[in-house]
Amino acid sequence: MAVALIPSIEEKENLHLELTISTTLGISASQAKRKVARFFMDEVSMFMGPDPPFLIVAEDEQIFWRFPIVFSMGFPGQPRQVGQVDVDAFTGRLLIDHEIIESIKTNAKQVATSTTTPLPAVS
Repeated sequence: MAVALIPSIEEKENLHLELTISTTLGISASQAKRKVARFFMDEVSMFMGPDPPFLIVAEDEQIFWRFPIVFSMGFPGQPRQVGQVDVDAFTGRLLIDHEIIESIKTNAKQVATSTTTPLPAVS
């Protein structure tokens, strides 16, 4: 598991970090991943889904799982990231809105059109 901390913009160049977190999360990474995967399968596209998450600890003590969303539709190479979705680590609520979904769809369309190759002519 990776942990990402969101620093304050006012921080100086030098960083001293001591991290001790003692909490009980309401949803595990695997449970959150299943929720995100189901949401994308049901509401967006079966060609998109979550990669392994980061645990984000925000300055206001909000903790959430951040999932990179990848698009994979039969093109060569690795699936490509088209966005990200957060899940509240205490409540399990998807922190997603219409703008995030539209941005992900737009990015996926760009990936799809940039990676397609023309089909050979059929005689």
